[in-house]
Formats: sequence, structure tokens, C-alpha cells
Amino acid sequence: MPVYLHLAERYTGWRFFVSVPRSDNEVVITVENLGYTYSGASVPALEQVHFAAQKGSFTAIMGPNGSGKTTLIKLLIGLLEPRCGKVEVAGKNPVGAGGEIRRTIGYVPQHETVNTRLPVTTLDVVRMAALCRRRLPAEKLKRNLAAALDMVGLAPEANQRFSTLSGGQKQRALIARALVVDPSILVLDEPFAGVDAASQDAIVSLLHNLAENKAVTVLTVVHDINPLVHFINSVVLLSRKMIAFGSPVEVLTAEHLTEAYGRAVPILVCEDGFLPPMTESSHE
Repeated sequence: MPVYLHLAERYTGWRFFVSVPRSDNEVVITVENLGYTYSGASVPALEQVHFAAQKGSFTAIMGPNGSGKTTLIKLLIGLLEPRCGKVEVAGKNPVGAGGEIRRTIGYVPQHETVNTRLPVTTLDVVRMAALCRRRLPAEKLKRNLAAALDMVGLAPEANQRFSTLSGGQKQRALIARALVVDPSILVLDEPFAGVDAASQDAIVSLLHNLAENKAVTVLTVVHDINPLVHFINSVVLLSRKMIAFGSPVEVLTAEHLTEAYGRAVPILVCEDGFLPPMTESSHE
């Protein structure tokens, strides 16, 4: 079956809504005219980026390979310092504020970046963030570990070797690791890479619940926005510079996608009238 028809069937019948940010309108992340150039590079990795994220919002960061998505994440969590412009998290520079800001952020890398040769259990992996970043009383840590594993549906696998988990389970374990320290901001780097459709749906549901019901501000890098397009508040579309920022309806237009990807991008129409794009990863 052609991918076009497969994706159309997958999304037909989904109820269309875009989550509305919480009414308090508290802005927790501000990015203004942000730019970064790596040492020795002749062109910027990122430039002229500006957007804001409210408390409890759910934002997707997307663009083609080499568009600056991972660079943006590193700037947001304070691993890189801007060459121009500014980033503020909770009103502070994440580089200058150091641990004070980083303790409020949960970072979820791709599961492929974790060394699976280490003989550690799922519980060991989830516990790592609490041991490295924030000292919690023993009883509080025990409760948080149990809650995080339960939240991602991995309580039965707590004592299983991490290396034996499926790709989707590994990704959910890394999300639990980030959640165990009660972050107010959750940043994820391509959480759907190498996971099956069922795991994608579970991760999307979890992220939506965190933003909608627990006021966690969620930002995630994605190649394929289709799995979460009905659940996000906003999209940052990059191609080394800001192409567009706004609601999915405002950003995911033929004009913006062509500018970002350098070619026409087919757009599907679900029965509720929304237009999720088929980007490069959708053609695999």
C-alpha cells in the first residue's frame, strides 16, 4: 500500500483539536533573535530564531536534517552559549544560572545514545537522574521512581535489563528518568526515532497528559510531526533560521514547508479538516 494511503488511513477518524495553553499565560521560555555558529564553521548553525513557550504548552520543533534542531535544544538547556540573541528560561540565562535552571529541566535524549552494554536494569537507568542532579530523601526518591515507572507503563519491567527492552520501552524509560526529578520543563530529542507505532502513541499520550494536566512545558524535536500534530499547541519550523512559529494550522502550510524543505511537501487532509504534512521521514 502506498505510504500516502497508509498515512491517510492512520489519521482518518482522529478527533482534531489543538490544545490551548493554560489560562495563566505564564511564559517560561523566551527566545529572541537567537543565533549560534560552531567554531570553524563558515555559516551559522542557527540564526534569527524567536519564539516563546507558555507554562503547560506542548511545542514541536521540526525541520530537515541539519536545520539546527539539536543546536536549539542545546542552547535551551544551557549546553551552548548563544553567539547572538538570548535565551531565557524562567527569566534567567540557562548558561549563567547553571544548576539552578537545569534542575527545572528534564532532558530526554534518543535511546540510541545510551550505552546498552552496561549491565543495568530499567530501574537503574531511571534512578540515574535523581542520583546525579538532585539529592532526594530516600522515601521521596522511592515514591518518585515508582510513580515515574508507572506513568510510562514500565513498572513490570523495573528489574529487567535495560539492554533487553524494545526501542519504544527504552525511550519511555529515558522519559521516566527525566520525570523522576519533577521537572517543570521537559525537552526531548526525537523521542519517536526507532520506536513502533504503538510506542509512538503511548509517548504522545504521556506528553500530552504532562502538558495538559500537570502543567509541564514540553518541547520535542521531531522529524515526522504526524503522530502528535493533533495534540500540540505550537510548532517551531527551522531551516537554520526561523521559517515560522505558531499553531500547527498557521505553520504547516505548503508555502512554509516548501521553504523549509526546499521542495514541495505533500499534505494530507483528515476528515476533521487538518493538514498534517508528509515530511522526509514519512517516505521511508
